[in-house]
Amino acid sequence: MPIINITPPAEPPVSLELARQQCQIDADITDEDVLIDGMIKAAVDYCERQLGLTLITQEKQYIGCFSSVIELTPNLLSVESIKYVDTEGVEQTLSADQYYNDIASVVGKVIKIGTYPSTQATHPQPVTINFTCGYGDADAVPDSIKQCILMLVGHWYRNRESVSVGTINSEMEFTTTALLNNYRLVRI
Repeated sequence: MPIINITPPAEPPVSLELARQQCQIDADITDEDVLIDGMIKAAVDYCERQLGLTLITQEKQYIGCFSSVIELTPNLLSVESIKYVDTEGVEQTLSADQYYNDIASVVGKVIKIGTYPSTQATHPQPVTINFTCGYGDADAVPDSIKQCILMLVGHWYRNRESVSVGTINSEMEFTTTALLNNYRLVRI
C-alpha cells in the first residue's frame, strides 16, 4: 500500500530562528541558514519515520486496492476522495455513503459499507484515496517532538561528520528515543 505526498506541509514544526537559537548562532550571522534549514528537514523526516506519522497537516494519497478495511495513517483528519478504475477502465469517484471514514482510531482507516464496485481486473492498483493527516500547524505538534528536532539539529550542527574521532557518545540516541517514545505506535 504505497502512500505518497501530494501537498507538502505549509511550515516546519520548528522555525529557523528557534533552530539557530538551539545551535547558539548570533542573530546577525545568517550564512549557514540554508544548512540549518536542511538539518531541520532531515530531523523532521527522521522523527516522522520513527513515529510513523505526519507532523504538520498535509494531503497524501493511498494507491492500492479495495478491501473491507484500508488503513491509512495515524492522525488522519479527513478523506477527501476515493477514486477507482471501473471494469471499463474509466476513473470513477466512490460515493461517500459507501464507506466510513474512521478518524477516531489510533490508525485512521476507511471501512467498507455494503459492497464496493468492481474494478478493472488488469489494473494492479485501481484505487486512489486522497486524505489529509497531521497534528495541524507547528503550534499543535507536541513539544517533546519539537525538542527532539531541535536536539538533532543542534547535534548535527556541532558534529558535521558521521564519525567523531576520540569520543564515545551514546546519549543522543537515548535522548531522542525518550522524547519520541510517547508518540511512537507499536503494531502488534
